[in-house]
Amino acid sequence: MISAGVVLYHPNRERLFENISIIRHDVNRVYLYDNGTSADLLDILEKDPVVTILGDGNNIGLAKALNCIMERARADGSFWVVTYDQDSISDRRLIQEYRKLLDIPNVAIICPQVIDRRRRYMEEKRVHNIESVTRCITSASCTSVNAWEDIGGFDNFLFIDLVDNDFCKRLKLNGWDILKLNDVILNQEYGDIEPKDNKTADYILKVSDFVKRRLHINYLAENIGKLSYKKNVSPLRVYYTNRNVIYLNKKYKNYGGIGYDCYRCRSYLGFQICFNLASICRGQKKIKIIKAIMNGMNDGIKSSPEVLP
Repeated sequence: MISAGVVLYHPNRERLFENISIIRHDVNRVYLYDNGTSADLLDILEKDPVVTILGDGNNIGLAKALNCIMERARADGSFWVVTYDQDSISDRRLIQEYRKLLDIPNVAIICPQVIDRRRRYMEEKRVHNIESVTRCITSASCTSVNAWEDIGGFDNFLFIDLVDNDFCKRLKLNGWDILKLNDVILNQEYGDIEPKDNKTADYILKVSDFVKRRLHINYLAENIGKLSYKKNVSPLRVYYTNRNVIYLNKKYKNYGGIGYDCYRCRSYLGFQICFNLASICRGQKKIKIIKAIMNGMNDGIKSSPEVLP
């Protein structure tokens, strides 16, 4: 049995309805965890016989909500759960392709190739193969209930941000595998962004492409590519990102850095430049962003994770 799960927090209705309409015929249940959703939207969703609403509208964070979905799916007899972000649009072949791989031993997650089509610097891998990877995002990932249970679930401390980094790291440390299907694409929107004018965006993307093709510095190329659009920076997300980066690197201090690759850097110093400095420069609420950085760093330093041996 395969179920699907989506954590809701004031979702875009059109994208949510479209995604549910795509996946509902390929799964046994669709679990929607209410972290903050209007009553009229819930009334509409509850009329679908495949849908089960969990939660009471109190925002308990992403990790806890995912654990609740997994627990309910396990209780209802599901062995696999495909988790989606509320703004994801699934490939219509996704779950059908996943079913072909469910019998492979020791697989914890099967995931697709993920592309945000608004970000023009992102390129699809035009290959038809399956590869073993070290990390994937939670959205559109088909996760084994047995593997989730084996490693103790998602870390509830991680309210938002880096939830997938932690989960995948523990899976790999415990001998589980993560398989990526490159010929199945997830249309995923990362963050609240809007494009710059075409002339400016084209110039920036040409510079990014030069750095990538000629200098072969992929991290720098992607960071330059990000300048081709405007980003609405959320101080709340900045807080949790700063807190969780420190928390996780304390947790995994015996296993090297974790999370930095998400921000196209390799160290905490690089994180300060690529994420924090960029957030201050690009964000409109600069004072709030600076305070969020300081508060996040402070709470990360105070945090006391269980250090993995």
